[in-house]
Amino acid sequence: MMGLQKENRKLQTTIEEIRLIDRAKCALIQCLLMTEPQAHRYLEKQAMDLRLTKREVAENILKTYEL
Repeated sequence: MMGLQKENRKLQTTIEEIRLIDRAKCALIQCLLMTEPQAHRYLEKQAMDLRLTKREVAENILKTYEL
């Protein structure tokens, strides 16, 4: 039972991360007029270049662009 709860928490965290990244992509699409593939690539490249997770990059993007 404890294993299922742990797995459930992990899945919830993953879902939350995906939603955050999608919101960041939407912000890039709206503010910088990127296409979805461009926004996705930008997010991945920033994560690699800055040695951050995609989640951290997404959080930074949302702080900068989200209204």
